[in-house]
Amino acid sequence: MVSANVSGDLSSEMEVDAFRRLFPLRYHERFLLDSIRPDARPLGRARDTSLALGAVASADGSALAKIGCTTMLAAVKMEVMTPPKESPDEGSIAIEFYMPPICSPLVRPGRPAEEAPVVSKQLSDTI
Repeated sequence: MVSANVSGDLSSEMEVDAFRRLFPLRYHERFLLDSIRPDARPLGRARDTSLALGAVASADGSALAKIGCTTMLAAVKMEVMTPPKESPDEGSIAIEFYMPPICSPLVRPGRPAEEAPVVSKQLSDTI
């Protein structure tokens, strides 16, 4: 059975969330007046950050980064190949960028994100 206190806390939390969604500017202004963020951090303090290297055992290199409640995973897999005879002193690089639908409301299941080719092109131009 749920106690009255717990259900009251849940109701209050739902009201705050509704206010945040309906009036985002007023919601954030209330925190700025007190020089704090909605998660109670002072304005000048960064979110907790951690980095774990070698997070994917099957990759040649990988990292798991956490910044606050946001988690990102990057992995690199490499393969040495023989260049074509027409250009023996040139190589190539293939870049695959995967962004699951949970990352953004702009990403739809079953097809690559529109941002993926842009990131891939930027990376290959850099390399």
